[in-house]
Amino acid sequence: MNTTSAITQKKIHKKEINFYRNTKLNNWIAAEEKNAMGISIILIMVGTMIASISAALAVHKEIALFPLIFTCISAMGANAIVISQRSFKTIVWAFIINILGNILLIAYQLINLA
Repeated sequence: MNTTSAITQKKIHKKEINFYRNTKLNNWIAAEEKNAMGISIILIMVGTMIASISAALAVHKEIALFPLIFTCISAMGANAIVISQRSFKTIVWAFIINILGNILLIAYQLINLA
């Protein structure tokens, strides 16, 4: 038994998945860490404003439960993340989900309103 012989292995090259936009956004978040307090306050104002429009459309005429539930959970959840002083990266990503989700819900509700 020869235990000193070299063990060879084939080299497999895998293409890595590159999320360029996420990397760019995460780099911006790291660069703006020093302005976290001011950006967090702006995100709270904008996120709550957009969520209130979505909630108002959800209860207009007939109550639409799914948009109302998503709006309340995403808006209050993002605000709670700021109040609990999580990392700045977590705060920004929570508000991205909050704002984009509520903008899509506003568009959906306006289409169904007509």
